[in-house]
Amino acid sequence: MFRSNHTLRRPGIWLVPALVVIPNLLCAQRVSFGVVGGTNITRDFPISRTVFQDPASPAGLSTFDLFSDTHSFIAGFSAEIEIHSGLSLEVDALHRNLNLERRFLLPNGSVLQNGNSTVTTWEYPILLKYRLPVVWAVHPFVESGLSFRTRHNPAPTEPSQFGGTLGAGMEFRVGRVRISPAIRYTRWQYDGDYPRIASKRDQFEFVTGVSYATHVESWKLGSRRLRFGLIGGTPLTGGITAVRQFDRIDESQGYIGGLVLELAAYKRLSIEVNGLYRPFRADQVSLGGLVGQPLKESRSEFTIITWEFPVLAKYNFKQRAKISPFVEAGPSFRLSGNLNGSNPSTSGITAGAGVQIMRGPTRISPVFRYTRWADDNKRNLQAFKTRPSQVEFLVSFTF
Repeated sequence: MFRSNHTLRRPGIWLVPALVVIPNLLCAQRVSFGVVGGTNITRDFPISRTVFQDPASPAGLSTFDLFSDTHSFIAGFSAEIEIHSGLSLEVDALHRNLNLERRFLLPNGSVLQNGNSTVTTWEYPILLKYRLPVVWAVHPFVESGLSFRTRHNPAPTEPSQFGGTLGAGMEFRVGRVRISPAIRYTRWQYDGDYPRIASKRDQFEFVTGVSYATHVESWKLGSRRLRFGLIGGTPLTGGITAVRQFDRIDESQGYIGGLVLELAAYKRLSIEVNGLYRPFRADQVSLGGLVGQPLKESRSEFTIITWEFPVLAKYNFKQRAKISPFVEAGPSFRLSGNLNGSNPSTSGITAGAGVQIMRGPTRISPVFRYTRWADDNKRNLQAFKTRPSQVEFLVSFTF
């Protein structure tokens, strides 16, 4: 089991409102799936300026700037569920980098660039969208809701993980295709004080969604019923351990989120495929200090990113019941990035057991899963490895 001294660091908490709200809404018949792309309009970080006397430049004062001038590309996926005429719920998963640049302004007027840092973030807006009456074949809309954010390797920053979002835009329709450019404003919680560098709390973004609207009953592959939906949850065991000797590794509470596809195969048997995003986040904790002085604790945060793809045969014990227990098993495959001295294995075996609950056209399936991964691929200078045995609790919503 993993250990963490940071009880408030819960990046998976963005799943909670989704798991509470979505089951009551997925009974809607019209849903849309698509992609979202765009860019930030405002700076990622405010300008922070420090003026000092540099002994190497005695002719005057030097200036050190922390700033952000670049625009990041925003890209991700969206799902929208119709609640009532004109009202819908949209959930996005958006990848965005925050860029922090450093420079020195010398007394002689020259500029010395001092490098930059990139903080990888994922934003998860959960928005109520209301479409106004049609104007010249265009559907204006307004939207409002909560935004959640996860970050990876944020030092020297620590972007906050919660905010509120407002937006407005226009929707153009071409058959079942929806094109929706919009301007969004998000007010993030304050990041924290020194030594962390705070990001800009007020963020404006321009995004455009391209989605496809469909009805649940039409989803079939040949004559077989095809279900599609969302899945999320949390690991119940730790994911990584140190190879080399460190003072301590504190792993943060994790989260898992992604998409699920299920195809009816034969009577009570179906095939389920998931695409699960699971980062491993931890602090490398070291103790050190001067001889004769009390030891001081220093932390270095790092993230290992993985994508898991279980392919499972699923057996329901009661074919048409509203509540039915099930078991599942099959191979799992894994991709990884942002390795930070690790080299996760790429395959494993997964088994699980859960309960399937039918609510109208919606199927809600809480499940406990166990995965036994192959040993990690060893390499020189490997600092961390993934634990071979992992247990997860997941809830999927398919329709």
